[in-house]
Amino acid sequence: MTPRDDLTTTGPITWDTWRLVDPTTVEVTFLAGPADCEGITASIDETDTTVTIDLRAGPLPGVTECPAIALTTTTTVQLAEPLDGREVVQTAPDA
Repeated sequence: MTPRDDLTTTGPITWDTWRLVDPTTVEVTFLAGPADCEGITASIDETDTTVTIDLRAGPLPGVTECPAIALTTTTTVQLAEPLDGREVVQTAPDA
């Protein structure tokens, strides 16, 4: 699922796992609704010791109904600097 910038209503989602694709690309796995009715946003906060990934999900523009199913989904996020041993964490779900 590709992060979007046109979602008007989103809520935090918890991601399950992550893996390093290359030194500056992290793939995150999470549960989400079908990609034809739900989208995600992703933001990253990088420090010298951590990379914090915040995922949020919400309905696509114009979608009023979505099947109540959860699918295992992935997205990739680009880091400004190589991960180089920094800890990957997520924003608290109630943030």
